[in-house]
Amino acid sequence: MATTTERAAGRPKGDSDARNRLINSALVLFGANSFAQVSTRELARHAEVDAAMIRYYFGSKLGLFESMVRETLAPVLASLKSIPAAAAPQDLASLMQTYYQVMAPNPALPRLIVRVLHEPEQSEQQRILLDVFSQIMDLSRQWLAQGLVKSGQLREGVNPELARLSLISLMVFPLIAPPVLIKQFGVDINPDILSDLVKHNVGVLQQGLLQPHAQEEQ
Repeated sequence: MATTTERAAGRPKGDSDARNRLINSALVLFGANSFAQVSTRELARHAEVDAAMIRYYFGSKLGLFESMVRETLAPVLASLKSIPAAAAPQDLASLMQTYYQVMAPNPALPRLIVRVLHEPEQSEQQRILLDVFSQIMDLSRQWLAQGLVKSGQLREGVNPELARLSLISLMVFPLIAPPVLIKQFGVDINPDILSDLVKHNVGVLQQGLLQPHAQEEQ
């Protein structure tokens, strides 16, 4: 599906893998440098394609940035959308696992997101990221309201909005924290640790947020 800035033209003649290589190059280069510092020429050189391919496939450098963000985060959105309200607590592990599977191989992406969202003046890059994260926030709010609040599984006295903040914080923090800080915890972010972290996070959320009878049914 084309993004708001992506060119709607048909596939150009030539390298059929050029689009995927440009997406991968955008992930690497925008993760290491600011949007303004990365040129279309540098993106094309890194992807080993002609710079004209950026215009063919994405319309502009911004279009490439938007496609990279949306396509990389699409599995997270899809996972959140697929969780049935009735099965929300049980499927929480699946959601976190999907998030880590997307983010962990691309450590520059979480930091790119934080950097852009902290920009003092709103940019088009920030607008794109806010749009994607607004969808994640809306879906998490729906998930919490339907899966826990309306079903009576949330502990009495727990603020639903603060519960949602806890959920997002536990899931997101390990991959956006500076590596030097993570080392202070004595852990190395790797697939095994992330798998253990998913189990730990789910246990913390269940023990802290759910009614005792809801925990017994897990």
